[in-house]
Amino acid sequence: MDDAYKQVLIKQGYRFTGEHSAVKVCEWTKKSLVEKGTCYKHKFYGIKSHRCVQLSAAVNFCNLDCMFCWRERNNSGFGTVDNPSDMIDQAIRHQKKLLDGFGGQSGTNWQKYLESKEPAHFAISLNGENLAYPHISELIEELARRGHSSFVVTNGMFPHVMEKMHPPTQLYISLSAPNEKLFNEIDRPMLANGWQRLMNTMELLPGMRKKTRTVIRLTLINGINTPYLHQFAEIIRKARPMFIEVKSYMHVGASTRRLGRENMLSYEAIVEHARNLGQMLGYEIAEHAPESLVCLMMEKDTTATRFIDFSEIADRAVVRPSPEYIEQARKAFQEQVEQAEPVSQEAPAELIQIQGLKA
Repeated sequence: MDDAYKQVLIKQGYRFTGEHSAVKVCEWTKKSLVEKGTCYKHKFYGIKSHRCVQLSAAVNFCNLDCMFCWRERNNSGFGTVDNPSDMIDQAIRHQKKLLDGFGGQSGTNWQKYLESKEPAHFAISLNGENLAYPHISELIEELARRGHSSFVVTNGMFPHVMEKMHPPTQLYISLSAPNEKLFNEIDRPMLANGWQRLMNTMELLPGMRKKTRTVIRLTLINGINTPYLHQFAEIIRKARPMFIEVKSYMHVGASTRRLGRENMLSYEAIVEHARNLGQMLGYEIAEHAPESLVCLMMEKDTTATRFIDFSEIADRAVVRPSPEYIEQARKAFQEQVEQAEPVSQEAPAELIQIQGLKA
């Protein structure tokens, strides 16, 4: 993939697990370790934020150029295609290393810190279109074999891949346009038949419910796609997802060059739109996450549960640390810090160049 773009991502905190795959610690993982909150996926589905790895298998490619996306987009070839098993090994290695510093923070929950050394969940999203990765099915299957749960987020441009791949624990389809005209304006596809591909994905989704938990993540952009709830309802009715996440566009990152803060919705507006949508579809609000401007919807009178049954997934935290063990580990870590040799404050030239540091 493009080396200049790779250096941009490294500067932003990404750590590469191969040629085109990378991991980045989620802010909610960090907050969870110091008891300052958890990701809405914990509240919605029971995912433990401190044991979640945020991974992309294809940071180098996306076939949409969404106006609301906060990422800096770049498209380049895969070059050497990363091995799924190696990708997972490297992701866990980087995740552990990136979280090491929390062992020295006074506010760290040490039980969570020790559990974070054994990641349980992989969120395959982050950057790029992951279904473009040629071995996405093998990646999901290997995660399942190792006892990890997985969420996979896709833009719906690869319906044939989605239909045939090994099912993840939960499958997300991103939806932000109610019709083909707005799809071309909002999502700005590379492919002329992008809208048809998305509709094919929606038509396949009901059948996916037999294999995995299905979610439509509806991103609302105030004043741009919010007037079209009826058209959104028609699309969602075809897909029959188990869950709908109704969320606001977030005015951050690269999107700030294309949209304004006024295009964000208040949480009260999100709830109002969700309720109106629910009346059309027979769904109702099941949970709220105002801090993330998102709410969760489920079918009325459904027998499905929103919390994942982790008893069906091997629990890798085989050691449940006792309070005494946690305190011993904390003291041992602090002793290592106190005995460590002083490190030069002058960063090497190559690090200055990569990280954008000042000498």
